[in-house]
Amino acid sequence: MVQAMGPTYAGGTQPITKDGYDVLYLPDVNNQELIAQGEAPVFYYVPNRVRMARKDGPDKGDYLFNLVRFAGTGGEGVIGGGGDVAGGMMTFSVTGALPEQTRRQAESEITQRFSGSEEVFWGLKNSRKPPMFRPAIISQATTSVSNMSPTPTGFPVADTDTRGVTRGFRTVGMPRSRALTRDPEPGATDNNLDPWYCMMQGQGGGSIDPTGTHAFSGLLGKYPASIAWAAFHGTASPLIVIQNYKLKVWSPVCTIKIDGNWDSIFTHFSAAASGRAFWAKVDAQAEFNNMRKSGTIKVDVKVDTTLPGAEEIARRMDERSELVFNKFMEMAQKVIFDPPAPEVEAAEASSGGSIFSPWGVGLSLKYRRDETHLDLHYEETRQFAYLQDHTISSSLAGMADEIKADPDAERKYFLSVYLDDWPQRLARVVRPVASWGDNTVQFLSVQVGYPNTTGELNWQGHSFSGSDGVDPTWKFQTAKKVAGDVSGAPDGWTPDMTYVKRKVHLAEPPSETLDQYNRVQIERNVIDLDPEPNGTMLNDTTLEVRADNAGRIAVGPIGLGVMLEDNSQTVEVVMEATDDTYQPLGMAPVRFRWSFSDVDTDRSWTVFSGDPELLPFYRYQVTATVKGTLFTPGQSWTGPWVSANGNGPIIIDVPRPTDDGVVSRSLPDDRVRKLREIAAPVARDVAPAPEAAYLVAPASAPDDDAQPREAAATPTRFLDYPL
Repeated sequence: MVQAMGPTYAGGTQPITKDGYDVLYLPDVNNQELIAQGEAPVFYYVPNRVRMARKDGPDKGDYLFNLVRFAGTGGEGVIGGGGDVAGGMMTFSVTGALPEQTRRQAESEITQRFSGSEEVFWGLKNSRKPPMFRPAIISQATTSVSNMSPTPTGFPVADTDTRGVTRGFRTVGMPRSRALTRDPEPGATDNNLDPWYCMMQGQGGGSIDPTGTHAFSGLLGKYPASIAWAAFHGTASPLIVIQNYKLKVWSPVCTIKIDGNWDSIFTHFSAAASGRAFWAKVDAQAEFNNMRKSGTIKVDVKVDTTLPGAEEIARRMDERSELVFNKFMEMAQKVIFDPPAPEVEAAEASSGGSIFSPWGVGLSLKYRRDETHLDLHYEETRQFAYLQDHTISSSLAGMADEIKADPDAERKYFLSVYLDDWPQRLARVVRPVASWGDNTVQFLSVQVGYPNTTGELNWQGHSFSGSDGVDPTWKFQTAKKVAGDVSGAPDGWTPDMTYVKRKVHLAEPPSETLDQYNRVQIERNVIDLDPEPNGTMLNDTTLEVRADNAGRIAVGPIGLGVMLEDNSQTVEVVMEATDDTYQPLGMAPVRFRWSFSDVDTDRSWTVFSGDPELLPFYRYQVTATVKGTLFTPGQSWTGPWVSANGNGPIIIDVPRPTDDGVVSRSLPDDRVRKLREIAAPVARDVAPAPEAAYLVAPASAPDDDAQPREAAATPTRFLDYPL
């Protein structure tokens, strides 16, 4: 019983194009016998053009393509940053598979085309069963993709034959003398990815299923990434994918004769070498055909004459198949070529022409006369099985049409990544601000908290003192999290927020008796600047721990607005903290005294209330005193309360005795009477001195003889001195 053996090129090929897809059909070598025995004839299909694969499943129809371009500076805020970098990452998949509907339409067209034909391999006129369709038998598949950067020998360009079929790549232009990757020089912020870098992964062996999918990925430098981005948004593609299949095909029963002279063949190859080190398939096959034309090699192919159109079948076998050339190369490898060179990358296997060959790599020319006869003679009659190269290629165009039809599709395929966005370093720079010279602040402390993935706050702390030097800055750093990665986060928290707890730690205030010029009031020794339990949530990068924020009033230098004439004159000032309406806060007032000897010495007053909301509002009251003598009473008057605000220097306004609101101090009546009694005998015997007017009673007293009239017009309240 005859069975389907495999595809053959003896009957030619039938290309079909449907819905933009190209497929090539081949008949089984035994189709005539299958039809004669009532079996279904068999046709084989193989892709005739590679195309970009599409997804299955929920996103069915979307291209298996992504182009990500990236850029970053690797600056201070980026964890693991390596300096300036720009480039792209491209992934895509190609396939030769047809959509189910397109495949059925193509098969239907083949069936209709040959339904009335009696051709040996294609005819279906006498078939009692519809034909069967199978994928072609592929023994080996090699896939490559064009490079978008100059190689050490130049730029790669596609190499095509006279029919426009891409056979491989060759390089032209200025060669690259530098490496495709480079490291930045020490201290330089340079791109650590060469702008022309292009490394495509996925080249080499592919699936032997012609409907399979082959994936590629590529890391691109700045220039190839930019070219690819622009090209895929336009009407052209910067990439050409080539797939070379080795199809296992069969010949009908035929006789092959090859005759020649090895000396002549070697001489021909030597003359055509043109300095090449290795021979690739396309080069050797071209010279083989030239020698056939010149008669150096004679070939005769005869097909079983019982087959209708045997001569035409033989011609097609000779012209369209590689059977004869492969037989010649089997013998040539034993005579004029060295054994195969070591395996190299598919994209660089030859100096030009096709990168694929029957032997896999290029061969070098070497004639071994001592091992062979001079004459070439080969003759064999049988049904041959051989490997036939079938190369397909295509540029990956069509993305622009997809985007035009669906503007939202661009986001499916193209993405820009800014490397400085992740992983971000969250940093806080904390600096103390305090007047360490007055020894009021002992030290400052800060704690910065940031939630972990479970929402718990992790704290780091630091303290500052006056001995920290000229740059006491402290830096807090952590990795900035994504909000979705933190469960149970505190209310109101966002990834750019940190918690801060700042404290001012004060020294014990000095005794008022030790320093009469500087007064320090401390209500609490440890002052929390941020509320408990977790402090203040903020996103400021630069933070300060300021002693000023500890509810501080700092008034100074404090000076008098008058000069004192001698040691008999003193001025006392009472200062008291108030709210913004100048009502006392209940803190103890402080008192300063100026005398003639220290009138030019400035005073200062500092309050640390522990209340961050405290504002520098205060009031002061002045009492002036002129000391008297044993016989001359002194004077004292007290001015009204004066409101003031703001930290810094102040000049105290000393009121005059006659100013509004001034209250003078007077002697009690019983002491006045005693003074009169003591002074009465003296007053009768001695005329009163001018200053005696200060010893008489007020104008309202009934004793007119004891008080001069000229003093009555100016009532005065006298200083109270003990007798």
